[in-house]
Amino acid sequence: MKTQLVYSEKYDLAMRGFSLLHPFDGKKFSKAWTQLLLESGEQALAAWLEPKEPVSNESLLKVHDQSYLSSLSSSKTIAKVVEIWSARFIPNQLLTEQLLHPIRLACAGTVMGAQEALKNQSLVMNFGGGYHHAFADHGEGFCFFADAALSIIEAREAGLLAADDKVLMIDVDAHRGNGFEALMGDDAAVANFDMYNFQVYPGLHHGEPEDYPIMIPLKAKMGDERYLTLLQTELDKCLAEHTDAKLVFYNAGNDVLASDPLGGLQLSVEGVVKRDQFVIEQLVKRQLPTVIMTSGGYTKDSYHLIAELAKTALQATA
Repeated sequence: MKTQLVYSEKYDLAMRGFSLLHPFDGKKFSKAWTQLLLESGEQALAAWLEPKEPVSNESLLKVHDQSYLSSLSSSKTIAKVVEIWSARFIPNQLLTEQLLHPIRLACAGTVMGAQEALKNQSLVMNFGGGYHHAFADHGEGFCFFADAALSIIEAREAGLLAADDKVLMIDVDAHRGNGFEALMGDDAAVANFDMYNFQVYPGLHHGEPEDYPIMIPLKAKMGDERYLTLLQTELDKCLAEHTDAKLVFYNAGNDVLASDPLGGLQLSVEGVVKRDQFVIEQLVKRQLPTVIMTSGGYTKDSYHLIAELAKTALQATA
Protein backbone atom coordinates (compact mmCIF):
# COMPACT_ATOMS: atom_id res chain seq x y z
CA MET A 1 0.00 0.00 0.00
CA LYS A 2 0.92 3.64 -0.33
CA THR A 3 -0.28 6.73 1.51
CA GLN A 4 -1.84 9.75 -0.17
CA LEU A 5 -2.70 13.06 1.51
CA VAL A 6 -5.63 15.23 0.42
CA TYR A 7 -5.30 18.88 1.41
CA SER A 8 -5.97 22.41 0.18
CA GLU A 9 -4.92 25.70 1.73
CA LYS A 10 -8.55 26.70 1.13
CA TYR A 11 -9.75 24.24 3.83
CA ASP A 12 -9.27 26.93 6.49
CA LEU A 13 -12.37 28.73 7.72
CA ALA A 14 -11.37 32.29 6.99
CA MET A 15 -14.19 34.13 8.78
CA ARG A 16 -12.73 36.97 10.85
CA GLY A 17 -13.34 36.60 14.58
CA PHE A 18 -14.47 33.00 14.21
CA SER A 19 -12.20 31.77 17.02
CA LEU A 20 -13.94 34.16 19.41
CA LEU A 21 -17.33 32.61 18.65
CA HIS A 22 -16.53 28.87 18.70
CA PRO A 23 -13.76 26.63 20.17
CA PHE A 24 -13.15 25.12 16.70
CA ASP A 25 -9.81 26.34 15.32
CA GLY A 26 -10.69 27.37 11.79
CA LYS A 27 -7.03 27.48 10.76
CA LYS A 28 -6.05 24.07 12.14
CA PHE A 29 -5.82 22.54 8.65
CA SER A 30 -3.09 24.85 7.36
CA LYS A 31 -1.33 24.73 10.74
CA ALA A 32 -1.26 20.93 10.55
CA TRP A 33 0.01 20.98 6.96
CA THR A 34 2.74 23.46 7.88
CA GLN A 35 3.86 21.28 10.80
CA LEU A 36 3.86 18.19 8.60
CA LEU A 37 5.99 19.90 5.96
CA LEU A 38 8.51 20.91 8.62
CA GLU A 39 8.84 17.31 9.79
CA SER A 40 8.15 15.22 6.67
CA GLY A 41 8.42 17.70 3.81
CA GLU A 42 9.50 15.67 0.78
CA GLN A 43 7.48 12.62 1.78
CA ALA A 44 4.35 14.73 2.35
CA LEU A 45 4.66 16.63 -0.91
CA ALA A 46 5.16 13.40 -2.87
CA ALA A 47 1.90 12.07 -1.40
CA TRP A 48 -0.12 15.28 -1.82
CA LEU A 49 -3.39 15.46 -3.77
CA GLU A 50 -5.27 18.77 -3.95
CA PRO A 51 -9.03 19.02 -4.53
CA LYS A 52 -9.65 21.90 -6.90
CA GLU A 53 -13.42 22.34 -6.87
CA PRO A 54 -15.91 22.20 -4.00
CA VAL A 55 -18.60 19.57 -4.15
CA SER A 56 -21.52 20.75 -6.28
CA ASN A 57 -25.21 20.98 -5.42
CA GLU A 58 -25.82 18.37 -8.12
CA SER A 59 -23.67 15.91 -6.17
CA LEU A 60 -25.05 16.92 -2.78
CA LEU A 61 -28.59 16.21 -3.98
CA LYS A 62 -27.61 12.52 -3.99
CA VAL A 63 -27.69 12.63 -0.18
CA HIS A 64 -29.48 15.88 0.76
CA ASP A 65 -32.91 17.36 0.16
CA GLN A 66 -33.21 20.38 -2.14
CA SER A 67 -35.13 22.22 0.57
CA TYR A 68 -32.22 21.82 2.98
CA LEU A 69 -29.62 23.00 0.47
CA SER A 70 -31.84 25.97 -0.38
CA SER A 71 -32.20 26.82 3.32
CA LEU A 72 -28.44 27.42 3.54
CA SER A 73 -29.06 30.74 1.78
CA SER A 74 -30.33 31.85 5.19
CA SER A 75 -27.75 32.89 7.79
CA LYS A 76 -30.16 31.66 10.45
CA THR A 77 -29.87 28.07 9.15
CA ILE A 78 -26.08 28.23 9.10
CA ALA A 79 -26.00 29.68 12.62
CA LYS A 80 -28.09 26.78 13.87
CA VAL A 81 -25.79 24.14 12.34
CA VAL A 82 -22.62 25.68 13.79
CA GLU A 83 -24.36 26.56 17.07
CA ILE A 84 -23.20 30.16 16.91
CA TRP A 85 -26.43 32.04 17.36
CA SER A 86 -24.89 35.47 16.64
CA ALA A 87 -23.93 34.21 13.16
CA ARG A 88 -27.52 34.80 12.05
CA PHE A 89 -26.61 38.47 11.83
CA ILE A 90 -23.62 37.89 9.51
CA PRO A 91 -24.36 38.43 5.79
CA ASN A 92 -25.07 35.11 4.10
CA GLN A 93 -22.62 35.79 1.27
CA LEU A 94 -19.80 36.09 3.81
CA LEU A 95 -20.82 32.86 5.57
CA THR A 96 -21.08 31.07 2.23
CA GLU A 97 -17.64 32.19 1.04
CA GLN A 98 -15.72 31.84 4.28
CA LEU A 99 -17.48 28.93 5.97
CA LEU A 100 -19.53 26.81 3.56
CA HIS A 101 -17.10 26.98 0.63
CA PRO A 102 -14.15 25.50 2.62
CA ILE A 103 -16.43 22.78 4.00
CA ARG A 104 -17.70 21.94 0.50
CA LEU A 105 -14.08 21.69 -0.64
CA ALA A 106 -13.19 19.35 2.23
CA CYS A 107 -16.25 17.27 1.34
CA ALA A 108 -14.89 17.01 -2.21
CA GLY A 109 -11.62 15.90 -0.61
CA THR A 110 -13.33 12.93 1.03
CA VAL A 111 -14.97 11.96 -2.26
CA MET A 112 -11.58 12.20 -3.98
CA GLY A 113 -9.98 10.21 -1.17
CA ALA A 114 -12.44 7.34 -1.47
CA GLN A 115 -11.95 7.06 -5.21
CA GLU A 116 -8.16 7.21 -4.92
CA ALA A 117 -8.20 4.57 -2.17
CA LEU A 118 -10.25 2.24 -4.37
CA LYS A 119 -8.28 2.86 -7.56
CA ASN A 120 -4.88 2.43 -5.93
CA GLN A 121 -5.73 0.15 -3.00
CA SER A 122 -4.17 2.86 -0.83
CA LEU A 123 -4.43 4.66 2.48
CA VAL A 124 -5.70 8.20 1.89
CA MET A 125 -5.93 10.89 4.54
CA ASN A 126 -8.15 13.91 4.00
CA PHE A 127 -7.04 16.76 6.27
CA GLY A 128 -10.70 17.74 6.65
CA GLY A 129 -14.05 16.00 6.38
CA GLY A 130 -15.77 13.55 8.69
CA TYR A 131 -19.10 15.40 8.85
CA HIS A 132 -20.99 12.61 10.57
CA HIS A 133 -23.82 14.74 12.02
CA ALA A 134 -25.19 15.79 8.62
CA PHE A 135 -28.67 14.42 7.81
CA ALA A 136 -30.56 14.40 4.52
CA ASP A 137 -32.77 17.31 5.56
CA HIS A 138 -30.61 19.26 8.02
CA GLY A 139 -27.19 19.70 9.53
CA GLU A 140 -26.11 19.48 13.15
CA GLY A 141 -22.99 19.72 15.26
CA PHE A 142 -20.96 21.79 12.78
CA CYS A 143 -21.69 19.25 10.01
CA PHE A 144 -23.38 20.54 6.85
CA PHE A 145 -22.70 17.90 4.20
CA ALA A 146 -22.57 14.10 4.52
CA ASP A 147 -19.19 13.52 2.91
CA ALA A 148 -18.74 9.82 3.73
CA ALA A 149 -22.24 8.85 2.58
CA LEU A 150 -21.79 10.87 -0.60
CA SER A 151 -18.42 9.22 -1.21
CA ILE A 152 -20.00 5.78 -1.08
CA ILE A 153 -22.70 6.78 -3.57
CA GLU A 154 -20.21 8.47 -5.91
CA ALA A 155 -17.85 5.46 -5.81
CA ARG A 156 -20.73 3.15 -6.70
CA GLU A 157 -21.79 5.39 -9.57
CA ALA A 158 -18.19 5.47 -10.83
CA GLY A 159 -18.10 1.67 -10.89
CA LEU A 160 -15.45 1.51 -8.17
CA LEU A 161 -17.81 -0.18 -5.69
CA ALA A 162 -20.59 -2.65 -6.39
CA ALA A 163 -23.84 -2.11 -4.53
CA ASP A 164 -23.15 -5.13 -2.33
CA ASP A 165 -19.44 -4.46 -1.73
CA LYS A 166 -18.85 -4.18 2.00
CA VAL A 167 -17.99 -0.73 3.37
CA LEU A 168 -16.85 -0.26 6.97
CA MET A 169 -16.98 2.98 8.94
CA ILE A 170 -14.67 3.15 11.96
CA ASP A 171 -15.78 6.22 13.91
CA VAL A 172 -13.80 7.10 17.03
CA ASP A 173 -14.76 10.76 17.22
CA ALA A 174 -16.06 11.43 20.75
CA HIS A 175 -19.58 12.03 19.43
CA ARG A 176 -21.85 9.38 17.93
CA GLY A 177 -22.18 9.72 14.16
CA ASN A 178 -25.95 10.07 14.13
CA GLY A 179 -26.12 11.60 10.66
CA PHE A 180 -24.09 8.90 8.94
CA GLU A 181 -26.13 6.29 10.78
CA ALA A 182 -29.41 7.86 9.66
CA LEU A 183 -28.29 8.02 6.03
CA MET A 184 -26.59 4.61 5.73
CA GLY A 185 -28.10 2.55 8.56
CA ASP A 186 -30.49 0.71 6.24
CA ASP A 187 -27.79 -0.10 3.69
CA ALA A 188 -26.91 -3.75 4.24
CA ALA A 189 -23.48 -3.27 2.65
CA VAL A 190 -22.40 -0.63 5.19
CA ALA A 191 -21.21 -1.50 8.71
CA ASN A 192 -20.77 1.25 11.29
CA PHE A 193 -18.28 0.75 14.15
CA ASP A 194 -18.79 3.71 16.48
CA MET A 195 -17.04 4.20 19.85
CA TYR A 196 -18.54 7.32 21.42
CA ASN A 197 -19.22 9.13 24.68
CA PHE A 198 -22.92 8.56 25.30
CA GLN A 199 -22.97 11.26 27.99
CA VAL A 200 -22.52 14.08 25.47
CA TYR A 201 -24.37 15.10 22.29
CA PRO A 202 -26.12 13.33 20.58
CA GLY A 203 -26.49 10.80 23.39
CA LEU A 204 -27.06 7.07 23.53
CA HIS A 205 -27.87 5.02 20.45
CA HIS A 206 -31.46 3.77 20.40
CA GLY A 207 -32.18 0.03 20.42
CA GLU A 208 -31.01 -3.03 22.29
CA PRO A 209 -27.21 -3.21 22.67
CA GLU A 210 -27.08 -6.84 21.50
CA ASP A 211 -28.67 -5.78 18.21
CA TYR A 212 -25.89 -3.23 17.61
CA PRO A 213 -22.67 -4.90 18.78
CA ILE A 214 -20.34 -2.44 17.06
CA MET A 215 -22.08 0.66 18.43
CA ILE A 216 -20.02 1.02 21.61
CA PRO A 217 -21.11 3.61 24.20
CA LEU A 218 -18.40 4.92 26.53
CA LYS A 219 -18.63 6.75 29.81
CA ALA A 220 -16.96 10.11 30.18
CA LYS A 221 -13.42 10.39 31.60
CA MET A 222 -12.31 7.01 30.27
CA GLY A 223 -8.63 7.89 30.11
CA ASP A 224 -5.96 6.23 27.97
CA GLU A 225 -5.65 2.75 29.43
CA ARG A 226 -9.32 1.78 29.55
CA TYR A 227 -10.05 3.42 26.20
CA LEU A 228 -7.17 1.82 24.31
CA THR A 229 -7.78 -1.62 25.81
CA LEU A 230 -11.44 -1.52 24.79
CA LEU A 231 -10.62 -0.21 21.31
CA GLN A 232 -8.10 -2.97 20.69
CA THR A 233 -10.51 -5.67 21.82
CA GLU A 234 -13.58 -4.42 19.98
CA LEU A 235 -11.87 -3.35 16.75
CA ASP A 236 -10.05 -6.69 16.48
CA LYS A 237 -13.41 -8.45 16.67
CA CYS A 238 -14.97 -6.08 14.17
CA LEU A 239 -12.19 -6.42 11.61
CA ALA A 240 -12.23 -10.21 11.97
CA GLU A 241 -15.91 -10.12 11.01
CA HIS A 242 -15.39 -7.74 8.08
CA THR A 243 -12.38 -9.18 6.30
CA ASP A 244 -14.23 -8.70 3.02
CA ALA A 245 -14.47 -4.90 3.34
CA LYS A 246 -13.69 -3.22 0.03
CA LEU A 247 -13.44 0.27 1.55
CA VAL A 248 -12.93 1.59 5.09
CA PHE A 249 -13.57 5.09 6.43
CA TYR A 250 -11.65 6.09 9.56
CA ASN A 251 -13.29 9.06 11.28
CA ALA A 252 -10.41 10.09 13.53
CA GLY A 253 -11.78 13.02 15.52
CA ASN A 254 -9.34 14.20 18.17
CA ASP A 255 -12.07 15.62 20.40
CA VAL A 256 -11.34 12.64 22.69
CA LEU A 257 -8.45 14.74 24.04
CA ALA A 258 -8.57 15.60 27.77
CA SER A 259 -8.44 19.35 27.14
CA ASP A 260 -11.29 19.25 24.62
CA PRO A 261 -14.33 21.17 25.93
CA LEU A 262 -16.85 19.03 24.05
CA GLY A 263 -15.62 15.41 24.01
CA GLY A 264 -15.28 14.42 27.65
CA LEU A 265 -13.21 11.23 27.22
CA GLN A 266 -9.98 12.54 28.80
CA LEU A 267 -7.31 10.98 26.58
CA SER A 268 -3.79 12.37 26.64
CA VAL A 269 -2.01 13.56 23.50
CA GLU A 270 0.01 10.34 23.63
CA GLY A 271 -3.20 8.33 23.97
CA VAL A 272 -4.72 9.88 20.84
CA VAL A 273 -1.53 9.19 18.88
CA LYS A 274 -1.50 5.57 20.09
CA ARG A 275 -5.17 5.23 19.10
CA ASP A 276 -4.43 6.36 15.55
CA GLN A 277 -1.31 4.24 15.29
CA PHE A 278 -3.22 1.13 16.36
CA VAL A 279 -6.16 1.64 13.98
CA ILE A 280 -4.00 2.48 10.97
CA GLU A 281 -1.63 -0.41 11.70
CA GLN A 282 -4.56 -2.84 11.71
CA LEU A 283 -5.95 -1.50 8.43
CA VAL A 284 -2.60 -1.51 6.63
CA LYS A 285 -1.82 -5.00 7.93
CA ARG A 286 -5.05 -6.20 6.33
CA GLN A 287 -4.41 -4.20 3.14
CA LEU A 288 -7.80 -2.47 3.39
CA PRO A 289 -8.28 0.61 1.16
CA THR A 290 -8.96 3.39 3.64
CA VAL A 291 -10.03 7.02 3.78
CA ILE A 292 -9.09 8.93 6.93
CA MET A 293 -11.10 12.02 7.93
CA THR A 294 -10.20 14.39 10.77
CA SER A 295 -13.70 15.21 12.05
CA GLY A 296 -14.04 16.90 15.47
CA GLY A 297 -11.39 18.54 17.63
CA TYR A 298 -11.83 21.77 19.56
CA THR A 299 -8.52 22.60 21.23
CA LYS A 300 -5.35 24.50 20.41
CA ASP A 301 -3.65 21.07 20.08
CA SER A 302 -6.04 19.78 17.43
CA TYR A 303 -3.79 20.84 14.53
CA HIS A 304 -0.82 19.10 16.17
CA LEU A 305 -2.75 15.82 16.37
CA ILE A 306 -3.83 16.12 12.72
CA ALA A 307 -0.17 16.48 11.75
CA GLU A 308 0.73 13.48 13.92
CA LEU A 309 -2.07 11.50 12.27
CA ALA A 310 -0.63 12.33 8.85
CA LYS A 311 2.85 11.27 9.99
CA THR A 312 1.43 7.98 11.26
CA ALA A 313 -0.28 7.40 7.90
CA LEU A 314 2.92 8.12 5.96
CA GLN A 315 5.05 5.91 8.19
CA ALA A 316 2.55 3.03 8.08
CA THR A 317 3.15 2.44 4.37
CA ALA A 318 6.77 3.63 4.11
